[in-house]
Amino acid sequence: MNSRTLGPIMALFSTAAALTATSNVLYKTFYPASINSTGWYTNISPGSFNDSIYQADTYSSATNAPYGTYDYCSMPHPRADVYKLPEPVANKSVRAELVYLQYIQRHQRRTSYNSLPGGENQPYDCDNVEAFLYASPNGGLPQPQPMQVFGKTYTDPSNPFAANYVKSTCQLPQITVGGVLDGFQHGKDLWSVYGEKLGFLPPAPNSKTWFRSSESVLTQQSAGGVLRGIWPYHTGPVPLHQQPEAIDTTNESFDCDRRMTVLQEIENTTEWQAHLEAAAPLFISLSWASQNESDFTFSFNSFADNFQARLCNGYNLPCNVKNLSQCATMAQAQEIFRGGDWEWTYWYRTNPQAKLYTQTVEGPFIAEIIQRLQAVQNGTSKIIYEHDFLHDNDIGPIAGALGITALRWPGMGSNIALELWKVQGSSIFARVLYSGQPMVTIYGTLDWIPLSQLIQILQPYAPKDIVQICNS
Repeated sequence: MNSRTLGPIMALFSTAAALTATSNVLYKTFYPASINSTGWYTNISPGSFNDSIYQADTYSSATNAPYGTYDYCSMPHPRADVYKLPEPVANKSVRAELVYLQYIQRHQRRTSYNSLPGGENQPYDCDNVEAFLYASPNGGLPQPQPMQVFGKTYTDPSNPFAANYVKSTCQLPQITVGGVLDGFQHGKDLWSVYGEKLGFLPPAPNSKTWFRSSESVLTQQSAGGVLRGIWPYHTGPVPLHQQPEAIDTTNESFDCDRRMTVLQEIENTTEWQAHLEAAAPLFISLSWASQNESDFTFSFNSFADNFQARLCNGYNLPCNVKNLSQCATMAQAQEIFRGGDWEWTYWYRTNPQAKLYTQTVEGPFIAEIIQRLQAVQNGTSKIIYEHDFLHDNDIGPIAGALGITALRWPGMGSNIALELWKVQGSSIFARVLYSGQPMVTIYGTLDWIPLSQLIQILQPYAPKDIVQICNS
């Protein structure tokens, strides 16, 4: 999208209004101005990280952070006590009704993907979660229903590969009991807004609702919790759509060789190398945990994932299994988390190849979003509410494509709501909520724009020749 194309879009917004809308805690925690500098994560002076939350109790349904705080364990989402109507609707300058909602969220809290090469001194306990695993014949068939079996992880003492593996009753990664409870609350809050306050959601899932997840069990289990929170009294099964894993347009599942080459080019830039140089003392101080393996020293991703999963589920930061008096500190964790923030905004917003990288990661799914929006625009949509249960590596590139001014790591349950409002006797307007608040972007605050402009913003990230791009 060139500057000539952006001109009409930019004219729709007021910079002053955007600054006013973000002058509260949301501005400080969701859109930090200093995120593009390595100083963003090397500044660990006392109080510098107090506006962010990275800890939660094992059994909590949510943390107690003030609404609008960047809360990695339980990101803010729409809820009735803080939800505000679009300004033109609220001040009655227009008469409009909500006609479509696409809600895209990351799964809820979980265990980690990345175990420490130096060993784990504290195992995860998932005996408090029953991960059901069964298939059933279609309800119209006369066969008996299956036993409701659930997975219960154990380690056989005779297993020769168990000696160096983390002792755990979890299948890593696995949704935790806190994630399940948080999902219930997330859904309950969505109903309080879109069900009770706006009267938009139907009293039960029906032909006008559509639910989708990735191929990951994490997203499927999150869907069960959130949807139960929305419809606590609904009985019977609900279809949760997934595309075949090999060609799934979410979670980087579809085959795309260009994606990896672009990522390598991004992570070989001068800026990326400078951020690794700034992080070198931190990585050296944690070498007892990483054993200097490249997955832990070429990016903040692996350390951040390990530390986040621990803190968000009531566990401590790791200690050296050979010297339990040597443990990671909260100051180190904060620097790791800030480093992760820098990497996310660099991947999807500030590096010269952010557009191409986003296309190869999320282009096909962004194309699906555009098709849904166009169907509403053309009056051909049979769906009024779509809910997609996905991952951080779906939320991040979508937010980047929308032009978010600063992209911190999308936390657990982070969410993007695309609301379409039909103005009486006129056209359709859109707004984009990011974790419950109008998203602040390079185009201004996406609180009330013509639907055609929202499609125009997204279109460049969904190229029609994506297969050719991926194979180039």
